[in-house]
Amino acid sequence: MRHFTLEEWADFARNVASPENTGKMQQHLAGGCGSCAQILETMKSVAILGSREGNYEPPANAVRMGKLLMASQKPKAVKKRIPEMWPLVFDSFMQPAMAGVRVALIASRQLMYRKGNCYIDIRLEQAMDASEMSLIGQVLDTGQPGRDPGAIPVELLSGEKTIAGTATNNFGEFQFLFPVASDLQICVDPSSESCVYVKIPRLVPPSTDLM
Repeated sequence: MRHFTLEEWADFARNVASPENTGKMQQHLAGGCGSCAQILETMKSVAILGSREGNYEPPANAVRMGKLLMASQKPKAVKKRIPEMWPLVFDSFMQPAMAGVRVALIASRQLMYRKGNCYIDIRLEQAMDASEMSLIGQVLDTGQPGRDPGAIPVELLSGEKTIAGTATNNFGEFQFLFPVASDLQICVDPSSESCVYVKIPRLVPPSTDLM
């Protein structure tokens, strides 16, 4: 009695064996070959495990973002980059404060930078006496509504030192939580030759009285 190979039983378990082989293998099993029946059960288990592999694959966008973040941590080759400073077009501190409001549990400042149809919206927040502050931002391009704003690298710098890195989500949003620092700026798409920089003013102006 001819026994079939592991490869042939693997094809049989995955329903990709040739019709001729399939018929012969079914007859072989019907003849009561216990060893081949056991091999087939093993191959079926392997086929089931293989079919589930796709369930463990991370989303493509998460893989792309992870690669961008890993790349931002590697030493970059020295190359000529043209920093593009975007102007500030809105600052919530320039708006008149509500009468009688002198104390706030959370200091916050809303900022917006613009060039053409592109905007960078930023909100700074810090709870009183907290050692950390948060920065929530969004990159928008109103001139290209169909453009994918996700997975754009963003770096937070204090002076010339990068203190945090992330990437935008599918809505162009990004967020940092970091120790209180000075001389802050955001660099958007630092991997490009024409990276965008925006300077972040102090969260609380020197003249502000929170007491």
